[in-house]
Amino acid sequence: MRCPHCHNQRLQTGERFVALHTIASRIVSEVKGFPAARWARIKVDAPLCQSSALSPLSLLSDLSLQINLDEASQRASSKPFVDTFVISGGEPLQQMEACSRLFRLARSLHLATGLETSGCFPGRLETLLAKGLVDKVFLDLKTALLEPDYEKATGRGDMAARVQESLKICFKLGVALDVRSTIFPEMPSSSQLLKIAETLCRLKALYPENRLESMTLQQGLVREGEARFEPVSIEALQEMAKACEIDCGTDGTKLMVRIRAAPKITWKN
Repeated sequence: MRCPHCHNQRLQTGERFVALHTIASRIVSEVKGFPAARWARIKVDAPLCQSSALSPLSLLSDLSLQINLDEASQRASSKPFVDTFVISGGEPLQQMEACSRLFRLARSLHLATGLETSGCFPGRLETLLAKGLVDKVFLDLKTALLEPDYEKATGRGDMAARVQESLKICFKLGVALDVRSTIFPEMPSSSQLLKIAETLCRLKALYPENRLESMTLQQGLVREGEARFEPVSIEALQEMAKACEIDCGTDGTKLMVRIRAAPKITWKN
C-alpha cells in the first residue's frame, strides 16, 4: 500500500534485510534477560527465510548460564517485563515465512502473540490463524470497505475486497480482534466510519463466536517530513466514536468504540 500519511515510508523500498538468527537472538536475549553482548559469540547460519526452524533452547545451550551476584542483581532490576510478542510493519505478511518462524519462536518462549496487519493478504492471514500462531489481530481499516474510497486511502486499487475477506476470516476463526482506523482531517469521514461500524455489526451477527474486542479510532499525526496539518481534535474523535456505537443485535448490545490520541501538553514557565 501507499497510504498518503504513512509513517513507515522508509520501509516501502524493502532494501534492508536482517538475518533471522540476529532477530531471534535479540528476542531471546530480551525475554531471558541475557546481555546482548553474550550473543555475539553465537553464530547461527540461517538466512532470513530458510525453512529450518531455530530452537531457542539450542541457542541457550551454547551459553554459560552461571553468573556472578552483581550480574544477577543487575539482570533482576533491568530485565524487561515481556509477556507478549507483536509483529507490525509496514505489512508483516509480505514476509510470511519469517513471520511464521518468529511466532513459533515466541510460542516456545511462552509469549502471547499479536499481529498488526492491513489485511491485504487474507490467505496468508488465514494460514497463520489456522496454525494457532496468533492470539490477537490488530486490523487496520483505512476507510469504509468500498472502492474508490479505499484506493484513495491506500494508493492501491482492488484492496477493499481483500481487506474485507481478512476481516471475515478473523470473525469466522474467532481470534481476538481489534479493528483500528486512523483519522486524518480529510479521511475517513464520520459517514465512512459509520459504514465500518455497520460492517462489524453484520459480521458479529453472522459469526456469533467472534471475539471482536473493540473498534478503535486513532488520531492521525503528521509524519516526519510531511507538511504540517492540525490533527483531528479529541472532541471530534469522541463525537465520531459516539456515532459508531450502534446497536449490534436484538439484545441491545452496542459496538464498543474507543479513541486513542496524543495527550495535550501545556508548558508552563
